[in-house]
Amino acid sequence: MKISTTSFSLELREPLLALLWRQWSALGVAGHVAGGGRALVDPEALVLASTVFARHDVRLFDEMLDWLRSNGTWINVMRLAHLQREFELGDRTVLGAVAQYLAQDSSNLKWKSLAKAGEPAIEPRPLFPHLPVPGYADETFRHWGWLRAPIEHRGLSRPPRPNQPATFLLKLRALFGRQSRAEVLAWLLTHDSGHPAQIARQTGYFRGSVQNVLNELEVSGHVYSTRQGREKLFAIRHDQWRFLLTWDSSVAAAFPRWLPWPVLFGLIRGVHDLVDQPEFAGRSAHLQSMELNRVLSPLLARLATEGYVSALAGGPDDTGAAIAQVVHEVRSLIADLGN
Repeated sequence: MKISTTSFSLELREPLLALLWRQWSALGVAGHVAGGGRALVDPEALVLASTVFARHDVRLFDEMLDWLRSNGTWINVMRLAHLQREFELGDRTVLGAVAQYLAQDSSNLKWKSLAKAGEPAIEPRPLFPHLPVPGYADETFRHWGWLRAPIEHRGLSRPPRPNQPATFLLKLRALFGRQSRAEVLAWLLTHDSGHPAQIARQTGYFRGSVQNVLNELEVSGHVYSTRQGREKLFAIRHDQWRFLLTWDSSVAAAFPRWLPWPVLFGLIRGVHDLVDQPEFAGRSAHLQSMELNRVLSPLLARLATEGYVSALAGGPDDTGAAIAQVVHEVRSLIADLGN
């Protein structure tokens, strides 16, 4: 039985846009949205996901640009580029346009490296697919193959607020710098223990640099290591760091959740882009299932290695109703990510 997938991409897009709004609002974009939830925000993964999905919400896209123009120094551009390459996350040409726009400000010159990272598209098309082509297009975005009205910089964004779980990583960057040390500490504070390769994989840095940071942290006496076979496991004494929990005065206050945002955003986009194809609806249930499994299998395997259990793990079967079930499960996943 064939089933129409016309509304499936919209069913995924709406809750995801709400999630992106919550995360950007937590970072300081102008808006009236509740906090970003109990999970810490990965700012680089958020930028990359927004280059794809914020195109469906003009205000969100432009508030992102506004925040980055004022606060782009908080973004680790090298890590951003690494995540984009490893996970194929985001849209490279939209990212190039964003980077070139930001690099026009002398305080954001580090973004120039991303503006040189690829050839612009030849044939321009609308940046916001739900809007008509503007009569006068922004030249920076046109250079990268995207048509949009000139950007109006409102300057209403605020710096990240340190008193909420969502901004925990940026709090640590403010304390320990914007390199791998902040991510390594965030990972240790949100886990029991881990080995360097595991921490490197989940933080988006090279193992060598993570190993060096762990060795230096161990000298401080606040991070310690144990042996498990041939592996050296590192852990942190969480009680010594409870002064960082400034969003809750309760004795039982907990550190934020660590979520594998690059993989999760990649999974959501993979399903969204597949069901958004007009030809997908015309395929048999068996072919639809095969395509969904092709997208889901490697990402679910990666999530499993990172300890994240999803209801999607079983994958779809060969019935049209199962495709709807996959979309339902992804919607539930997005809802969980916002808590």
